[in-house]
Amino acid sequence: MSFTDYIKKMLTGQLRGNSHSADPTASQTSSGVVEKTGPTLLAIDTASTALSTAVLINGEVKGELYEDMERGQAEHLMGFISESLSQAGITFDEIDGIAVTVGPGAFTGMRIGLATARGLGLARKIPVVGVSSLEAVAYGVSERDQQGRNILVALDSKRNEIFAQAFDSKKRPLSTAECVAPRQALMMAPPGDTVLAGDATARLLTAAAHAPDAFYDCTAPGLPRAGNVARIAAGRWGTDENLPPVPLYLRAPDARRIEDQGPAKKKPLKSRFTKNNLPAKNK
Repeated sequence: MSFTDYIKKMLTGQLRGNSHSADPTASQTSSGVVEKTGPTLLAIDTASTALSTAVLINGEVKGELYEDMERGQAEHLMGFISESLSQAGITFDEIDGIAVTVGPGAFTGMRIGLATARGLGLARKIPVVGVSSLEAVAYGVSERDQQGRNILVALDSKRNEIFAQAFDSKKRPLSTAECVAPRQALMMAPPGDTVLAGDATARLLTAAAHAPDAFYDCTAPGLPRAGNVARIAAGRWGTDENLPPVPLYLRAPDARRIEDQGPAKKKPLKSRFTKNNLPAKNK
């Protein structure tokens, strides 16, 4: 069954009452009724050079899928969502909300994920919330790697600059997200030892070769994982701390519309007559 057919059946109520919806990890009352311990969320990330989806049920990530994918995200996203829901053992009408990365990242990728999340949210009339790609990477740093140190996340912008943001030992933002040169990014970290995370870590380590403070690499995934996106959104569910589902742009797009490029300079017309080749006067 295609995902389009899946959504149609969901909207018409044909998929309600799935017998697999009960989560065995959820707490149960004495009467045997499953008690929810948090929102059931679908999470999506297409803002990077990868595609990732996951489902969060009672605080547990299920059906998480990830694949490096610089192109083709639009063609594969719906299939990933369908497979994540299937692995989680639930149907789409059991989702309470959708969490999606808003960037910074690839312009096309951000639009794909946001358009899909907002479209599905509109169909179900459920909330759609945004999560920063930089925070999702910081969230993936393990306690073993962090050891109470601050975190500096650096994501590749595919240009000379990088997307960067600093976080404290509790993974709370210490700075705003910026698009800066690697040496400038290092200045965003507070004094002291700092763990570097993200797919642009190598560029930071090179720039930090002669830095006064110590910077450490870690084993965290270099790109966002949908499971972490879901956990962040669930921790803020019901508050106004989640980001709106709109793109987080830190630099201007490379391609611009013609009308945005200003008036075109008119080239002077070259005469087809030279000084010594003037047209004959009419007699």
